Amino acid sequence: MLQAGNRAVKALKLSLHEPRGTPRGGMRWFGCWVVSLVLSGGCTTAPREPRPARLTAATGEPLAAGLAAVEYDEANRFLAEAERRYPALGDYTLYFRARAAVRAGKPTDALQLAEHLLATNAESVWSGVARLLAGRLVRQKGDLAAARGWLEAARASLPERSLSGGHATLALAEVDHELGDDAAALELARDVRRRMPRRLLARRARRLAERIGASHPELIPWDTVDEAEMRLREGDLAGARAAATTALAGRSSPALAGRALWVRAQAERALGDRETAEATCLHLARQLPADPLAPKALLAAATWRWNADRDQAALELFGQVARRFPASPQAPEALYASGRIHQEAGRYRDAFAAYRGLGDRFPRAPLAAEARWRAGWVRYLAGDFTAAADWFGRVALGTAKGTRVAAEYWQARALARLGRAEKAHERLTHIAAHHATSYYAELAEERLGERTAACEPPAVVPRPSFPTELQGTHAERARVLAGLGFSRFARLEVDALRGTSGVPRRPLLSAYEAVDAPGAALGLAREMRPGSPGALRRYLYPLGYWDTVHETALARGVDPLLVVAVIRQESLFETDAVSPANAHGLMQLLPSTARELTAEAGAAPIPRSALHVPQTNIALGVALLRRLLDRYGGSRARTLAAYNAGEDAVGKWERRYAAREPDEFVELISFRETRDYVKAVTRNYRTYRQLYASSPCATSPGSPPNAPLDMTTTTSPGRAEPTK
Repeated sequence: MLQAGNRAVKALKLSLHEPRGTPRGGMRWFGCWVVSLVLSGGCTTAPREPRPARLTAATGEPLAAGLAAVEYDEANRFLAEAERRYPALGDYTLYFRARAAVRAGKPTDALQLAEHLLATNAESVWSGVARLLAGRLVRQKGDLAAARGWLEAARASLPERSLSGGHATLALAEVDHELGDDAAALELARDVRRRMPRRLLARRARRLAERIGASHPELIPWDTVDEAEMRLREGDLAGARAAATTALAGRSSPALAGRALWVRAQAERALGDRETAEATCLHLARQLPADPLAPKALLAAATWRWNADRDQAALELFGQVARRFPASPQAPEALYASGRIHQEAGRYRDAFAAYRGLGDRFPRAPLAAEARWRAGWVRYLAGDFTAAADWFGRVALGTAKGTRVAAEYWQARALARLGRAEKAHERLTHIAAHHATSYYAELAEERLGERTAACEPPAVVPRPSFPTELQGTHAERARVLAGLGFSRFARLEVDALRGTSGVPRRPLLSAYEAVDAPGAALGLAREMRPGSPGALRRYLYPLGYWDTVHETALARGVDPLLVVAVIRQESLFETDAVSPANAHGLMQLLPSTARELTAEAGAAPIPRSALHVPQTNIALGVALLRRLLDRYGGSRARTLAAYNAGEDAVGKWERRYAAREPDEFVELISFRETRDYVKAVTRNYRTYRQLYASSPCATSPGSPPNAPLDMTTTTSPGRAEPTK
């Protein structure tokens, strides 16, 4: 997204190291415990969370000191003191002592500690990884049968898609291979590859499968479509293409041939061989017209042409999709795309026909409501405001709420263009009053002149105490851990409480807040919202990591409420979020973006894992927002569009739509994801101001009765899919 030559950030004062008051070495050590848990013998993973700030090793707190200790005897002494001081955390001290023993080369002691943990704390959140640790230790001793038992128990007790669960499955596969049961080992390795294809574990599982195949080729038909699909998911593009090509050379059934061609086309496209990928898709659609993948492949080829600005060639293929496969899910998508191409070319009559045809022929299609709205939009663009106002009025009477509000707003704009100011004012007032949480209410208030100039966000958000209603072992551990500042560990305990039947959910919301887990509280509030309308707004729109956001944003002249609005849309306040485009952390930053920003600031490069540290991620994300706000003269819409799609894309749209007003510009953004993103973040920002600003930002009476749910997929800066 960020190109060399873009304006440098004037000053990027980043805290790219440990927070103040935190021992440097101790933070790295602690982060390794948090992130890798049982997965490695040494600390190879950088921290994803700061060391506890309230009581650290520097102040003599024994649990933190035990985690920070390098020498085994010192760690053991501190952890034994922690066990004496915090009886509720006995399982923690046992597990950490076991890990310290592993690092000190004392496997017998480590195994005894793990076994003691499981015998005395069966419900511990560490029980699964303790079994995994025991299995590995027993395997090292050469007792493969006992190791298999431990690893089977670990696999059964760990979440299937968790990293530790994947490690247990792969370790079990390796033991089965050593025991000579290669068929079982192969199936377990395939399970790892299916469940977590982009992890390093998947590569290890594939190497194990390849070793098995070298000695038992009859077990692994490398030329199968399944193998090609797995390699594609793993990112082994050349391997996927080769496997698909080999499968096609065999006597595959038509169904398998279609899958193989589809895999090969996707691999070719990702490898940069675009012409060949398009030809493969066209071949699939031509030779296997009855295959369900045929219309999908034809639509893909058309979309690739469209994204390459070969609009007329794309239009031809979109037309083929609609004509040849009228009953397919791709037919309405093709009609929609045809309408967009005609719209961009100024052929508004043809665009209207395509949009209206989609709505009439496919009234239940996902794009039908938007197509009906766009039929009015192209009349507006054509300057036929009378027809546009009439069409928008009809759409507003019979579609879903989101499209209905959009139609009402643009009916008002068309009426204003016709000089019917009183009627337009009436429509805008209705939107502001009755759709107070919507994106279009924001626009309506701007048109009505009802926005005040400034909002004052709260300076401090006190963290609630842990709710007394929650009782039991997990609650007590969470309470102690939260008091010590071990928020990640405390969240594990609240998660365990959440999985316990009969635990009331409202106190769990407060518990997640108390342990500094706003993303978890938000997720739980989403589940509860239908039964608690309006009462969960504070959890649906949290001021997560507010101390950092507030300080960092104000230092750069960015509204802190805009920052949390972006975080909510990007990551739902989950620090560990990673997108398919490889964007990381709260504000979903690409490693390349982070490298450029730190270089511009004259700071040392940071590891990718540092993007999961809230302070670092927020500092970089706010710097990027400041940069974009400066570039676009404070335009929030253009800033958000560039954050999502990149500055080059926004530059193209600015050149194309230079004469358009800001609200029109947003509707004309070519990428659907970016249009939706700008509207969603604006909606988030509006709701945050309504909920938290200490001075009013709008004259709409009262707070919104129900905060909107509006949970769309997270996005990544500069990596929006060019889906027009």
